[in-house]
Amino acid sequence: MFFVPMVPHHENPPSPRTRELADLLGKVLEEYEKYHPAVTGQEVRAALRLAERSSRAAVVGARTMAGVGLAIGVAVAGMFVWVASRGGIWEGGPPVAIVAAIIALVAVMVLVRRARGE
Repeated sequence: MFFVPMVPHHENPPSPRTRELADLLGKVLEEYEKYHPAVTGQEVRAALRLAERSSRAAVVGARTMAGVGLAIGVAVAGMFVWVASRGGIWEGGPPVAIVAAIIALVAVMVLVRRARGE
């Protein structure tokens, strides 16, 4: 018999502020749906994404992500220039393309996880 260990994903319970904001948004959505019964779930989700953009906290997070992405890009470009000036290969090491691809992949994984809030 095989045993596959799995760690269940437990989310932290929402904070009181989160619950309060969710209640307020729910009331607004209920009120809107009373007067516009044809609104779809897709429209509601799109509206929530648009509203999130006007949040100061969301804007700061997006700027932080852009800054991290820019810093990673500059670091990878600097590595390309440094290694290319030495003939394209680290002394006895792997080609720069492999190293840069690994760094870029790790950077993308970090950015995606941060964007998801993990």
